[in-house]
Amino acid sequence: LYRIVHCRDALVAMIMQAIPLNIQFRRVLVGDRWEAWLHLVRRLMEVQLHHQPDQLCWKLTRSGQFTVKSMYIDVINSSV
Repeated sequence: LYRIVHCRDALVAMIMQAIPLNIQFRRVLVGDRWEAWLHLVRRLMEVQLHHQPDQLCWKLTRSGQFTVKSMYIDVINSSV
């Protein structure tokens, strides 16, 4: 459906700073798909990227640490 960037080694921060975004679609986006794309781009523009190590935060526990129990409970509850 799409080819993300011309340069495959590009960093996300570098792509997000380019105006227009360095993204090409193989097929034309029309109608609802075009509107969904614009909505996604607007949301992505609000994201602030920083030059610091990534940090994983597991939202299913108060501590932010992954536990099998929290994942299991979420899977069980989401299937209801």
